[in-house]
Amino acid sequence: MVQTLNILLIDDNRSDRMLVMRELRREFAQLQVTEVIDADAFEQALMGGCFDTVITDYQLRWSTGIEVLRAVKAHYPQCPVIMFTNTGTEEVAVEALQSGLDDYVLKASGRYVRLPASIRLALQRQQQEQQAALLEIRLQGLLTRLKVGVFRAGLDNELIESNPAFLEILGAESLEQANMLALLDLRECYRLHKSLPPSQPLEQEVQICRPDGVQVWVLLTTALNTVAGQPVVDGLLKNITERKQAEILL
Repeated sequence: MVQTLNILLIDDNRSDRMLVMRELRREFAQLQVTEVIDADAFEQALMGGCFDTVITDYQLRWSTGIEVLRAVKAHYPQCPVIMFTNTGTEEVAVEALQSGLDDYVLKASGRYVRLPASIRLALQRQQQEQQAALLEIRLQGLLTRLKVGVFRAGLDNELIESNPAFLEILGAESLEQANMLALLDLRECYRLHKSLPPSQPLEQEVQICRPDGVQVWVLLTTALNTVAGQPVVDGLLKNITERKQAEILL
């Protein structure tokens, strides 16, 4: 069964709306278009949320495509938004893309035929992002059940984020406490990573002291990565105290 594609079409110009619907109906067998021509209709559609994709003009009598984009993304961050306009500028396009716009299609002869392909690509990206997010959630759940800690730290040795298993291994109540007590010293990791190829993992057995005074052995696996232009250490932590104690008895 073919799923109906619900489009929210925001444009003051009736001829342009007809053009959009004509092009889309050539490509999508099951199509439902909700036309929006004023602020009230947009507010109602936004509250209803019954749409898969938004197509908006830039210059509207009651708003701009940038404001429409920001409003949609504020309510539905994953919803694809495509700007279909002939009044925008390069600066507008850049600002829109920085605000989360999925594509920018000009209302010009030979250009508007890109609209259906643009929608398909945006929906494919959305699906891929959702699958990746779901996979990450499942992986985090698996690691937590296996009691494997996951963390990220900056080069200043400050922990940025972690999963619950990481805090449990360290015996910390929060990431703030782990940082305050410096429960995990990564300075040696940084030094060793400098001599390794980029992103190559490093594995070490390290003894740490928990806040309750108990000494535990952990297997620390780290890799040096770059996020938003900043170097970070991503790592895994596993409690191997029982194994180390068994080795001592042997």
